[in-house]
Amino acid sequence: MKTHPYAGAKIAFATMHGKEHLSRQPFLDTLGAHVIAPAGLDTDQFGTFSGEIARTLSPRAAARVKARLGIQLVGTPYGLASEGSFSSGLGFLVEHREVLMFLDQAHGLELVEGTIATSPLPPGRAVTAVDDALAYTTAIGHPEQGVVIRGGPAGELIYKDLDSPGELSAALDRMLRLAAGHPVTISPDYRAHRCPSRAEIIITLAHRMALRLATPCPHCHTPGFGQVDIERGLDCSDCGQSTRMIAADILGCGLCTHTVRTPRANQIAAPQWCDYCNP
Repeated sequence: MKTHPYAGAKIAFATMHGKEHLSRQPFLDTLGAHVIAPAGLDTDQFGTFSGEIARTLSPRAAARVKARLGIQLVGTPYGLASEGSFSSGLGFLVEHREVLMFLDQAHGLELVEGTIATSPLPPGRAVTAVDDALAYTTAIGHPEQGVVIRGGPAGELIYKDLDSPGELSAALDRMLRLAAGHPVTISPDYRAHRCPSRAEIIITLAHRMALRLATPCPHCHTPGFGQVDIERGLDCSDCGQSTRMIAADILGCGLCTHTVRTPRANQIAAPQWCDYCNP
């Protein structure tokens, strides 16, 4: 059996929050590659969820910068990095976007797997009493799911990494006193090692990336042939006009220009998705 190009390779996952453990098994099982984390890497320099350091780069750009830094620190041409973002602009729902990037600097290859999902976690909320905050943290699954407490005139007081109900209660009591009447908010900690639901998303993307790297381009045989785009325009089942529903996936190579159009299994769209039938 032919050995995969990445068999035995060291792949640097640029993380300080244990993401290498989330991707290690998929890459080992599928490719025979070894995912490791660089020692002493500070990925918080590119921004934090809790806001101490602003996030100034797009998710894809941040993942690229982190992956390159991991490659440099480990001394391997192969790197991984993920970047997540959470938005509560949907009212009571939180949108979670995650990208996982793989870089092969030896061949100039950059691949991205991503997803958009609804987080099972509620948005953060303002609290005025310890009991209110504890009801929230119990509902989201603390201590397995981490929390961030923020208070002060400019939200400059931040507590996180609270590993027990006792630590949490003490921190809440202290924050409510120090805030001196200013708002105190409590929210989920979205860092991968403190957020089981995000960790599951990263595991899923790691499986997808490993399978993609195991798929060579049918034209140039470069690893990583996979989805690069979608084609909308599924026909309405009632009137036959094109809708915005996805009709096909576009698979492509990360190196050459070869693409393949793969139609979706469902070849008609329900009238509810048609702008003509359901304006």
